[in-house]
Parts: sequence; structure tokens; C-alpha cells
Amino acid sequence: MVSMDKALVLLTLEPGMGTEVLERLKKIDGVVEAHFLYGPYDAYVIIEGKNTTVLHDIIIENIRQVEGINTTMTCFVAD
Repeated sequence: MVSMDKALVLLTLEPGMGTEVLERLKKIDGVVEAHFLYGPYDAYVIIEGKNTTVLHDIIIENIRQVEGINTTMTCFVAD
């Protein structure tokens, strides 16, 4: 079994864009989970990749390019 690096990406979204944003995020390679939240963040995604460079690319080149996302906060999984 190949070990994969993981990250939790917390998102703030434009009002009214949530459903559309989550549907787009779920189609991105490396996104394994995407859900809405109640609290200071509107949604989160969990991403997986073979290393942190791949995770960085998923965030910068894909997630942050989705229209309707205001901010992201990335937390790399430690275990």
C-alpha cells in the first residue's frame, strides 16, 4: 500500500455559491472529501497526494482557481 500525504483545506465562500463550489471541488483529482461546515469556515476538503508538492499543486492550481472561494487555510495531516 502506497503512503499518501493528506491535507485539510478550510474554505470561506462567496454567499450563494456553496453548492456550485462543492460540486466543482469534488471533480478535482486528489480531492477525496468535500463538505459544508457551520462556524468560521463555510466548507472543507480533504486532499491526498504522493507528497506535499502534489498537495501544493492541487491547492494552488486547482482549488484556489474555483470561482466562489474567498479564502483557504491548509492544515497538513501529521499522522
